[in-house]
Amino acid sequence: MKIFAIELSSRFGSIAILENGVVTAEKSWEENFKNRQQLFDAMSELESDWPSVDLFAVGRGPGAFSGMRIGFTVINALAAPEKKHVYALNSGAALASICDAEKTVIVGDARRNKVWAGIFKGNELEGEFQLMERDELQGFVPEGALVVSPDQDRLTDLLADFQGLEEPKFPTAGKLGELVYDRFMKGIASETFEPLYMHPPVFIEPLFPA
Repeated sequence: MKIFAIELSSRFGSIAILENGVVTAEKSWEENFKNRQQLFDAMSELESDWPSVDLFAVGRGPGAFSGMRIGFTVINALAAPEKKHVYALNSGAALASICDAEKTVIVGDARRNKVWAGIFKGNELEGEFQLMERDELQGFVPEGALVVSPDQDRLTDLLADFQGLEEPKFPTAGKLGELVYDRFMKGIASETFEPLYMHPPVFIEPLFPA
């Protein structure tokens, strides 16, 4: 089985090709946030035969709003012509798998003085991601858990009191693809095929109602 995976939920984007669960090609880059040309340059460099891909996988966050939207748009566009399988998995699972701890809490900056967080046993999310005030994180983290954030540079002070990693880690398309392959072969269904937005939608009353 050939998989193309894309992960754009953090400031480091990546794409990967996998054959039977093994990464055969991977490209990564630090986002410049001016445009998404880096993504399309990386896709061009892979020189993949898109019709030969059996399954298209995407990281659904939580994380960067624009990155997640673009990831889903690209995956849908690639899968649609041949009506190939699509699969979404939360990006925290890929990061937890990279950390390889018994219990990991993935934390992200949700802006507006809030954070989002999810508890993982191995690479499996326990419950759901939670949106909370920064001072609520202490009571959320289980004793002895490893606390990791793709937004470590923005949350340095908040994370200082927790057990963490010396170097920041980020979810990767390669690891995402490995997990998706394993789940797909076990018959585990895709997560909801839409980005994980932690903030509820904000409705702004129009200035000039119709």
